[in-house]
Amino acid sequence: MQLSYKYKPVRFFLITFLGSWAPGFMAAYLSYQKGMEAFQLLFILLGMFAPFTVALIMIYGSQNRDLIKDFWERLRFDKIKLSFLPVILLLMPCVLFLATTLSLLFGQSIDQFALSTTYRVMEGQSMLSLLIICLAPLIEELGWRGYGVDSLRSTFNLFKTTLLFAGLWALWHVPLFFINGYYQNELWETNIIYVINFFVSILPVAILINWVYYKNSRSIIAAFLMHLVFNLFSVLFQTEQFTKCIITILLLIISIVVVIRNKEFFFSQNQSLS
Repeated sequence: MQLSYKYKPVRFFLITFLGSWAPGFMAAYLSYQKGMEAFQLLFILLGMFAPFTVALIMIYGSQNRDLIKDFWERLRFDKIKLSFLPVILLLMPCVLFLATTLSLLFGQSIDQFALSTTYRVMEGQSMLSLLIICLAPLIEELGWRGYGVDSLRSTFNLFKTTLLFAGLWALWHVPLFFINGYYQNELWETNIIYVINFFVSILPVAILINWVYYKNSRSIIAAFLMHLVFNLFSVLFQTEQFTKCIITILLLIISIVVVIRNKEFFFSQNQSLS
């Protein structure tokens, strides 16, 4: 779809990073101060909402009717093609179970097939962590796919767009590594390899979600559902970090296959958002 609007990717990502990193690093500081848990959570949420908030400001601030209408059109459920539902809902569960099975060959525990008893994003906050796991994909996708990715796509082909977005998305998570007790902080405290795996895993996830997003007429709901499934199945079972490295390898293989089988789709110089 061609819009009568010129996207402003540099402005969007600069403001988004400022709106995410400032409260993110403030949350990191507060995480080491006793009795400041409520304020810490407030700043975490402020940082989480930044992409969506900036997207809304830029969409409505443009006063462009086509852009505003396009945003709400992309929130319709009927944009999702039924043929893509198995990919959206079952890809990650299948990869998880295959990776867990493969991990047994390397001596990992069979207990990984058991459901997790806690859902940890923040230390000691299972229910709050589960809320963040479910809320974050929706809030992020309303910003990333609501404006950010399309703004890059208006200049680059889909492959370059995805590589650039994956790098930006990875950097966006940096403050979380400094928040005491947060999932990313625990990775940092455990093993640098797991930190590297976290950042590498963002690339295939970005490729697959962008593929689903554009193949479903730029459906924000499709992107949200796939993002949600990725998040849920990263904590639903007692999956070891070693196994998550295997998951990243499998997702990389799948994403490479997707790109190869859709060369024209990813590498076409046509800048149309369709």
